[in-house]
Amino acid sequence: MHELVLNDRIVRTDLPSGTTLLDFVRYEQHLKGTKIGCREGDCGACTVLLGTLCKDGAVRYQSVTSCISPLGNAFGKHVVTIDGLALDKTLSVVQGALVAEGGTQCGFCTPGFAVSLTGYCLSCPRPDEDSAIASIDGNICRCTGYKSIERSARRVVDAL
Repeated sequence: MHELVLNDRIVRTDLPSGTTLLDFVRYEQHLKGTKIGCREGDCGACTVLLGTLCKDGAVRYQSVTSCISPLGNAFGKHVVTIDGLALDKTLSVVQGALVAEGGTQCGFCTPGFAVSLTGYCLSCPRPDEDSAIASIDGNICRCTGYKSIERSARRVVDAL
């Protein structure tokens, strides 16, 4: 039996370590906010954060495409999905910026953008506009033309 923290709770599983993290999150844990896109790691719709405990006691988060990440990579770590960004039912700074700037149309890609930008906020000691926009390079949107998403990233940097 393996253990991980999924959003705000400890989860145990005996699924094979080769199961994709995406399938575990969506089908075993029923968290449907993380989307299935390309299943090849190219579109970013399935992005989650993977937190690793460092020797100094801090947790370092990395954005990962869960469609190609084996569940075994998450054992003993903290996995944060879009469903875990607003556990108190209040939008996070990133989610609020996406809403305020109209950074979504169909909404399919939005969870991946929100999680990627959140990962950037958690890992960048001195956020700036260019690196915030670069942090969402791996996410594809077919609706907005990216300008509203870039404005959202600027808004997040200004809020930090």
